[in-house]
Amino acid sequence: MKWKGLTITIIACVFMAFFQEAKAVTKLRVGVLKLTSSAPIFIAVEKGFFKEQGLDVKQVFFRSAQPVAVALASGDIVVGATGITAGLYNAIAGGVEMKIVADKGREWKGYQLCGIMVSNKAWNQGIRTLKDLKGHRVGVTQIGSTFHYMLGNMLGKNGMSLKDVKVTPLGGVKNMMDTVASDNIETAFMVQPFCSVMEAKKMGHRMLWVSDYLNYQIAAIFFGKKMMKDKKTSEAFMRAYIKGCRYYFDNCLKKRNGKIVRGPKFDEVMKIISKYTGRKPKLIAMGLNYNDRNGKLFAKDIQHQIDWYYSHGMISKHLDARKIVDMSIWEQSMKELGLKP
Repeated sequence: MKWKGLTITIIACVFMAFFQEAKAVTKLRVGVLKLTSSAPIFIAVEKGFFKEQGLDVKQVFFRSAQPVAVALASGDIVVGATGITAGLYNAIAGGVEMKIVADKGREWKGYQLCGIMVSNKAWNQGIRTLKDLKGHRVGVTQIGSTFHYMLGNMLGKNGMSLKDVKVTPLGGVKNMMDTVASDNIETAFMVQPFCSVMEAKKMGHRMLWVSDYLNYQIAAIFFGKKMMKDKKTSEAFMRAYIKGCRYYFDNCLKKRNGKIVRGPKFDEVMKIISKYTGRKPKLIAMGLNYNDRNGKLFAKDIQHQIDWYYSHGMISKHLDARKIVDMSIWEQSMKELGLKP
């Protein structure tokens, strides 16, 4: 009878331990785009980094940045991972409570993400540089997009302005590629790996890489109101995210003598990204965007973006970056991981 009682006690203890562990798991809905720049999140899910922190992360996929802001406002998601557009700044200006807390992708010198593609016809007519764009059409996804911002800033660095070109919204990346390839527009922005694919298939010519002109925080991690109030959960998420960033960087972005050196888990990372984006690993490897190794936000760039969008009438209210950027969660998470901020 003693052994029977002991057995029941052990089973009860195991059950209670399991119940407490299950109860400790926090479920989070995270808004994500199916892009390579989301790699640190994909990795953190697949490698169990979120689970290590007691989080059950459900990725909710969106096609563009604006719906992410809407979902954050409604509470459908608590974390957003997307490009920083005029639409997102307008959402904040309109009262949506969110904070920009970490890096999710940059245009960074030495790395190739976005370029301007020129149609074969326009190339043969002599459109080869930014100066040559005067009076010609440049395709972007939409007014106030990251592409629109890049164009305006690159033109400004060359003594030109948006008034010198015909900014043409085309909707999506595939539309931009098809429109250039069919000679129905002179130029349009394109992201990797499609810049390389278009060149390889002689569908157009690359004029430039944006990273040769700008260091730019193109995308970020946003925390909604609920996450900002829950420090324990927000820091747990950030610790896992930082681990994902480091795994991605160390296997995909490290350089030696100016050239990227593939890490031991490079192929594994390509398969993980492929699983969520639907693109072939070989294509993904042609265009790996830059993410900071520790997920650190290029914070000073945020005010520059706000000032530019506001001066061009694309956001309704001039915002103070200090009120919408919060680095404290990232800084604390770095300390908890034993890393220097």
